[in-house]
Amino acid sequence: ASAIYVSEVAPPRIKDILKSGIELLAAIPSIVLGFIGIVTLAPFLKMIFNLPSGLTALAGSIMLAFMAMPTIVSIIEDAIVSVPKSYKEGSLALGATRWQTVYRVILPAASSGILAAIMLGIGRVVGETMAVLMITGNAAIMPTSILQPVRTLTATIAAEMGEAVSGSEHYYALFAIGIVLFVISFIINLLADYFMHRSVKRKRIRR
Repeated sequence: ASAIYVSEVAPPRIKDILKSGIELLAAIPSIVLGFIGIVTLAPFLKMIFNLPSGLTALAGSIMLAFMAMPTIVSIIEDAIVSVPKSYKEGSLALGATRWQTVYRVILPAASSGILAAIMLGIGRVVGETMAVLMITGNAAIMPTSILQPVRTLTATIAAEMGEAVSGSEHYYALFAIGIVLFVISFIINLLADYFMHRSVKRKRIRR
């Protein structure tokens, strides 16, 4: 929705301001966002849900979504802008409204770019370390609720690798976690490649 507003709805002056702001948000280091989450988000969640600590899985989820959003919005906006103008002009000439053109013409034409943006956002979330290490409570437990502290796979490697004795079971367990992360990232890339190729085949069949 943000990408559609920036590319299709916002006036040129506002579009330039929003585009620059989104790119600046994407450039903020994750450790800075983690600190902002500790100072602002965690106390807010603690007050809202009456928790002993606001450093929970929910706080980490919200912060990761905030981190991934600028990248996703920026790439989707570029994908929408790259759709040939003839598609939009043809749709409007046939009597479609502005929103019908966006929903039925522009978004399907930019679907591969939209999917790539989502996959890049997911990839950043899966591989994030410092922000979640700071804001999720860093508790090595199996949670039963999203309102409990947790420790992610990447945070576990970052927190414990310095303490693990080389060649010990602990040491190899951390490498096993790394393999799990690699498999997850590999599957995400495979799914993205599959759906992107499927969308290209559909376009060719329609033509």
